[in-house]
Amino acid sequence: MVETSVVYARLVFSNMSMELCLLVTQKIAFYMKDIKIERSITRRGEDSLARYLKEISRFPLLKVEEEVILAKKISTGDKAALEKLVNCNLRFVVSVAKKYEIEGMPLVDLISEGNIGLVKAAKRFDESRGFKFISYAVWWIRQAIMYSIGIHKRMIRLPMNQVCGIMDLWKSEGLLEQRLQRSPTLEELTEFMGLPDDRLRDYLSNSADVFSLDLPLEDAEDTPRMAMMTDPMAMSPDANLEQEAFQINIQRIMNVLSPRDQHILRLAYGMGGGRPLPNEDISNLLGLSSETIRRAKQKALFKLREMKEVKTMLQYL
Repeated sequence: MVETSVVYARLVFSNMSMELCLLVTQKIAFYMKDIKIERSITRRGEDSLARYLKEISRFPLLKVEEEVILAKKISTGDKAALEKLVNCNLRFVVSVAKKYEIEGMPLVDLISEGNIGLVKAAKRFDESRGFKFISYAVWWIRQAIMYSIGIHKRMIRLPMNQVCGIMDLWKSEGLLEQRLQRSPTLEELTEFMGLPDDRLRDYLSNSADVFSLDLPLEDAEDTPRMAMMTDPMAMSPDANLEQEAFQINIQRIMNVLSPRDQHILRLAYGMGGGRPLPNEDISNLLGLSSETIRRAKQKALFKLREMKEVKTMLQYL
């Protein structure tokens, strides 16, 4: 159990599994480290959720001009501005989380994960691009929720020693990233954790299995394609169906690649919520030369770009 920031941090409920509770606690400790800490809602069940919804409803919706002002302040390290931007958009996290209730996780857990994505979006938002904050943040919210669902589904199939190993890996990666002010290399993680290379590779492989369908724009590293869409809260049922069809097509297109090439692309571009890995790290992870990795990526990307289905889909992005 953990105390969290105002109302946008993790809700503490007893129906979360121990493994997921530990995972969420570790991630919150990393992503919320700059936020003012207050006591969280801790009562159980629907009463707790009702209290949470009532609490977040007191935060007013922001005008675009207000978002711009807050974003500029956040870029200078203003924590109060970060807190306000997050608090005023918490209701949208609930709206997104409700769409994923059928995935087997409690709504409160989905909201908790979505809140983590919201904080990440608030820290990265670039107001100069001209779109509303929530249109950008919804990708990060959805990504955090989908990643958690993937973890939930995969963790129940993994042995407990694998679960603990992956949790240690994420914790160590977060600690090293704070210490080094950059993503740690495979060698640095190995040395820090004191594990043999093959053990760490096993944990990395299991932790990178969840396939993300959201790829970044080529000319904007931190801006995914879905961030350029209109406010998803106003999407019609037809638009939702079109989006689902688009994601299914992405999965089908990836299947034209060999399992090895699919795995290389997922590691290289951080699909599934993991951090993108350089060729050298992928080389060490898979036991292949860096040149082999480079050529495999080049060949796979060329094959995808030449597909008629891909060219057609890009016209609608």
